[in-house]
Amino acid sequence: MIFPKSLEKGSTIGIVAPAGKIDAETIHFAEKFLHKRGYKVVIGDNVCNTFHQYAGNDQHRAADLQHMLNSKDIDAIFCARGGYGTIRIIDQIDFTHYLEYPKWIVGYSDITVLHAALQNKVGIASIHGPMPKNFPDKAEEDEDMEHLFSILHGELPKYKTKPHPLNRCGEAEGILIGGNLSLIYALRATDLDPNPHGKILFIEDVGEYLYHLDRMMQNLKLSGFLKELSGIVVGDFTEMKDNDDPYGQTVAEIIKEAVSEYDYPVLFGFAAGHGHLNLPLVFGKRVSLKVENCSAQLNF
Repeated sequence: MIFPKSLEKGSTIGIVAPAGKIDAETIHFAEKFLHKRGYKVVIGDNVCNTFHQYAGNDQHRAADLQHMLNSKDIDAIFCARGGYGTIRIIDQIDFTHYLEYPKWIVGYSDITVLHAALQNKVGIASIHGPMPKNFPDKAEEDEDMEHLFSILHGELPKYKTKPHPLNRCGEAEGILIGGNLSLIYALRATDLDPNPHGKILFIEDVGEYLYHLDRMMQNLKLSGFLKELSGIVVGDFTEMKDNDDPYGQTVAEIIKEAVSEYDYPVLFGFAAGHGHLNLPLVFGKRVSLKVENCSAQLNF
């Protein structure tokens, strides 16, 4: 696994929008936010385009991403937002020049598709973390923002979380993979479907029905994916929905039942995903996971 070089003051950050559309005001806010932290900023030509729900058509979004990947002058790439659309362009992307000039790529949610490509096709680590869409709601001193820029500058985090009643205790080490569960599910049986053997899986989601969460977890179980893992970190599952006839289990109960046959540690309640606090994670990095009755630790 290749780890991109660390940023410095004056490094150049590119902003692209490979998925949903985003308004110009938010992009300008992000530009000023990054300038204030001492970075130069380059905004993709098509970032503020609109094509139905997308930030421009497939060709425009792919062209922006390809340009940023290829550019020697861009030191890191922030994806503007998630939504939907990255899966429509990922097969158009050529990573040949990017391998010559690897740089950190930051994003979450729909950007799980890009993370998967970087891990499975390219072998370059990436950051699951806050995006420009989130910046207007953030203060510079927010914990997730501080950790994000620390990672970009070469300082890896050590996280300690509060206990959760459904945590399963234990210790494990492995390469961290994952992201948005719906996208992980959508990539099953493609060449972006990761090898789970010995990995630690992070999952989060937003706006899903509880029964569909169970369907996705059962897919991972029936395929043998869950069996091969060394551990699971469960992030935020926000705005979850239920039918008129209640499903009868919480998010944590659904996940706990799906992994009940295995003996690796499971950490619930990690503050990453679509909640306000989105602690950044380095996908492709080996981590240690230690879950105890009184606390849990995830260290890079």
